[in-house]
Amino acid sequence: MRQTMLFFVNPNAGHTEIRAHLLEVLEIFTQGGFDVTVHPTARAGEITDVIAAQGGRYDMVAAAGGDGTLNEAVSGLMQLENPPCLGYIPGGTVNDVASTLHLPRNCLGAAAVITGGREIRIDLGRFNQRWFAYVAGFGAFTDVAYSTDQSGKRLLGRLAYLLRGVQALGEIHPIRVRAVSGGQTVEDDVILGLVASTTSVGGFKAQLCPEVSLNDGLFEVLLVKDLKSLLDVNAVAAAILRRDFSSPFFYQMKTDRITFEFDHAVPWTLDGEFGGNVCQAEIQNHRQALRIMAPAVENLPVGEA
Repeated sequence: MRQTMLFFVNPNAGHTEIRAHLLEVLEIFTQGGFDVTVHPTARAGEITDVIAAQGGRYDMVAAAGGDGTLNEAVSGLMQLENPPCLGYIPGGTVNDVASTLHLPRNCLGAAAVITGGREIRIDLGRFNQRWFAYVAGFGAFTDVAYSTDQSGKRLLGRLAYLLRGVQALGEIHPIRVRAVSGGQTVEDDVILGLVASTTSVGGFKAQLCPEVSLNDGLFEVLLVKDLKSLLDVNAVAAAILRRDFSSPFFYQMKTDRITFEFDHAVPWTLDGEFGGNVCQAEIQNHRQALRIMAPAVENLPVGEA
């Protein structure tokens, strides 16, 4: 029996590969047993709205685009009582989820995963009233994804993020934060906060804990203390490159729920997109909330659905 698929295409995400190979992608889907409805996107938030209204009628929802496209798809699916499985074709400049799930970066390979891969379950995060797939962050460098223009991302790729990050070094200001998780409270001046369930942030391997699982119901939380000197900056940069977060510059924890309180509204990024300015952020892990197609390999940090 053939299945139905609602397929979203973001033609402006990172590069134009999907437009050049759209017919081949659709052929893979149809040969894989799907009757496909194609929906090109024209505005921000459209994917979320359409999935919330129509997604429950389909056996599969698929999307081609960057991390922002994925975030919109997730946000729509989580409004459904029985959300279908998600298929994802990474089309953004960096795309952390594709790196974490080992998805092919070419659209034909990713389409083949949707029809012939394995279904897994991954955790999702709830940030106040919004959903995120892999990371919520505030402070230094977290605005790079949405403050770097799309043409710069296409031309420079990861270098665009690096250049914007280096520029931001002169703009870093400490943020007073009170973070509460279970019986642990941190109150300090920090320059960066990340709540993640991923092995890649901003296109760089940034495993925040020795063992990262995408479906254990826990986030990896990292706070970087205020840096007082250039020596501190160099020490923290070296530690991050080594993925060594044991130094006194860092607070680190694993948790399923955490609350952040600030003296003033602080901008956040959710999956690389602007998440709003808030004085308080309540973040909760929803364990194995999303079904998604992944390669049929065994070395992913997840279990079967």
